[in-house]
Amino acid sequence: MKLVKPTESIDTIISVIENAKEFVVLVSPYTDLNGWENLKNAINNASAKGVEIRYYVREEEGVPGTEELDVTLFEVPNLHSKMFYSENEAVIGSAHLKYNEDINWTYILDKHEYDEMKSFFEKNIQPLGIKK
Repeated sequence: MKLVKPTESIDTIISVIENAKEFVVLVSPYTDLNGWENLKNAINNASAKGVEIRYYVREEEGVPGTEELDVTLFEVPNLHSKMFYSENEAVIGSAHLKYNEDINWTYILDKHEYDEMKSFFEKNIQPLGIKK
């Protein structure tokens, strides 16, 4: 696991999106991307290239802020996890995808940690997702 500087967290998530060839999963309970045009562009550009983008938000609370994104949106009750991954890399952290000045932590996972995180997602989040 590698800790990312707080000032580089969003760039690290954008890198995961830009390096994806097959899919990206974004898990962020709350979304407000006003001010993060680079993140919105990365998501929409990846989708335009045929990368499947699945975005999981908190039920009834996370949808605002996703209107401009070309993603398949899922709502999950009581969601509070934050994880961002593709077929070959993953980032977890404390931050929602909300543009603000909060100090948050972000980690890049190694292969073993990636597998554990993906398993957690597949067992605990994905089955609860309701497609919007």
